Amino acid sequence: MKKFWKSSNKILQGVLLSTFLLAEISFSETPKDIWEQSKSIKKVETNNNLETQNKEELPPTTILQIPKTELEISNISQTEIEQSNRQAIFGIYDPSATNIPLTFWENMSPETFDSFRQTMAQGDNRQSVNQLIARVFLSKTNLSNHEDKGIAYLNFVSFFLAYSQDTKLIDSVIDQNNLLLNNEQLLGFLINNNFSNYQMDKACKYAQNLGAEIKNFELQKFKILCLVQAKESKKALANLELIRENGFNDDFFIQKVNFLLGMLLARQGESKTDTLLNIHLSSLVDPMFNPSFSVFKGDLNKTKYFFNSPFVEKILLENKDSKKEFVTEEDFALIEFLEQGSNIELFKTENIFAIYKKIIFGIEDLLNPNDTYTKYHPVKGRALLYQAILLTKDQQQKFLFIEALLNSYKKSKFLNLGNKIYYQLISDIDQKYLTKEVQEQMVQYFESLKKKRSDLETNDKFLHTSDAVFLLTEEKPEIKSKKSLENFADLVDDKKYEVRKRDVAMINLLAQQKVNLPSSLRKFVNSDEIYIPNKIYNMLEKNENNKATLEVLQLVKNLNSSKEYARDFLVITKILDRLGFGLIKQDFIKYELIAS
Repeated sequence: MKKFWKSSNKILQGVLLSTFLLAEISFSETPKDIWEQSKSIKKVETNNNLETQNKEELPPTTILQIPKTELEISNISQTEIEQSNRQAIFGIYDPSATNIPLTFWENMSPETFDSFRQTMAQGDNRQSVNQLIARVFLSKTNLSNHEDKGIAYLNFVSFFLAYSQDTKLIDSVIDQNNLLLNNEQLLGFLINNNFSNYQMDKACKYAQNLGAEIKNFELQKFKILCLVQAKESKKALANLELIRENGFNDDFFIQKVNFLLGMLLARQGESKTDTLLNIHLSSLVDPMFNPSFSVFKGDLNKTKYFFNSPFVEKILLENKDSKKEFVTEEDFALIEFLEQGSNIELFKTENIFAIYKKIIFGIEDLLNPNDTYTKYHPVKGRALLYQAILLTKDQQQKFLFIEALLNSYKKSKFLNLGNKIYYQLISDIDQKYLTKEVQEQMVQYFESLKKKRSDLETNDKFLHTSDAVFLLTEEKPEIKSKKSLENFADLVDDKKYEVRKRDVAMINLLAQQKVNLPSSLRKFVNSDEIYIPNKIYNMLEKNENNKATLEVLQLVKNLNSSKEYARDFLVITKILDRLGFGLIKQDFIKYELIAS
């Protein structure tokens, strides 16, 4: 067991080091004053306080039948749960909905969870895979009766949540369970994600859950900064002394902490922009610190931080002057960076338009923008087209300029921004100048804005993404579901639609469920018997449903690359039926067909 946890921790650290975005910085000589002060703090106080420093407690773990009993975990890998007087229930989905009993994972070895985790880490998971894992592993389970008190199980869940980066799901889990808040990989993701979004209070709430056993210096540095800003100087110094004893040595960080703590010998010192934490420290210490926008380019988290922080307001103020002209390559590079912010929906398009208007053009350019915009820097070209759109009264000509503007955004890989501006601008054009296809696209675009991004959206371009899917998942599907199936059958009959592998899988499942298929689709039904693989069949016969569940999850992960997609799709649904996972099966069908 010790070897297992040792290797597991190494794997978690390896994954974190490859994904965690606060890069390592070079170490240098350490100032003495902060160490002298920290040594005056008794180590007894340090040990008692390091792992229980939250002023605002996160929601407690759910405890079965004994709500007053709290499950305290300082380190998942060292936790012992007294089975005699408490039961630790982890999860967010009710067993009555998922049909996964509380005792489902009791006989599963820790090694099996670790092996499954490694399998799931290989390659990107599709939405259907993540959806099934979430339903299965976040169904409530009794950790008290696991062989290792749920340690390996929780480590897998922590890995999965950090790997999926689904912040909405993570918040849902943590709102009901604080057991995961000592997993280094998950905490690393939560801290970094909230930090890059400039949600400092939330990032610090997670950072202060870091225990001394987490050796990652970048995480511990952020925790110390949070303690300093919370005016908990003694705890900050104690934590700093502790990581120093473990080999930490960073002159820049120590200098900034000295200054923030108001130490007499501390100096403001130089600024650094190599990491997000150093940028943040530099801005806290020096209110005049104003780095070039270029230091935030090329790194998504730095970019997100910029557009969520006061730095973006400084840029706007600097360029608000009505006499300011944008003429240099540096000016256009800045505007392109601001366009990137709009593309990821962190910067208002109105601000982009205001800047476009400040770029000066001659009469010849404005009269013939389609002929001249391509000879300029892409940003200047887009500004020319935008000004021409504002000046042109001819509706057809205006539409041509708008299309050219959209194509320019596409070439710069700003598709989201391009679509937003395109549909915003053409909505002001008289519809008699728009083709029926463009009008339909406009309606679909504005309808899509009303839906949540996490929602599944049907798409009538393909049979397997159409409303016909609900014939498989709803007890009483709407009339439009059957109508959609008939429409595609007519297209197939007229040879206007090519049936795809997911369509074949869907058609065969419809046949299994005794749905009356149009004649043109019946030829795709395979009458061969569907057999469950021997390995899984034997597990099911022995009532080893937990092991069979892990196997079927691996089948789902590999389904997309299967040479026998339709057959394996039907195998998976048959296994889910045998397991009694009716609602989970419906999720699999919807996400595998619609979201693929």
